[in-house]
Amino acid sequence: MDWYNPWATAAVIGATTVTAIAIGTAVRSVPASCIPVLVNGVSYQQCGSTWYQPQYIGTSLQYVVVVAPR
Repeated sequence: MDWYNPWATAAVIGATTVTAIAIGTAVRSVPASCIPVLVNGVSYQQCGSTWYQPQYIGTSLQYVVVVAPR
C-alpha cells in the first residue's frame, strides 16, 4: 500500500497557505487580533505580516493595507 500521494500533499499545503491582501486595499475594520503599533509618529495596526494604516475615506474611517513600516 502506497500512502504517499502528491496531489493530497499539494491540497494540504494549498489549504494552509494564507493569501496576502493587496497593498492599497481598504477595509472597514481589522481583525480583533491586530496589535496597534506607533512607528515614527504614525499609527498602524499590525495583523501578522499585514499592516494597516487608518485613513479617512470620505467621512468614514477605513484601514488601508500598507507596506510594513521601517
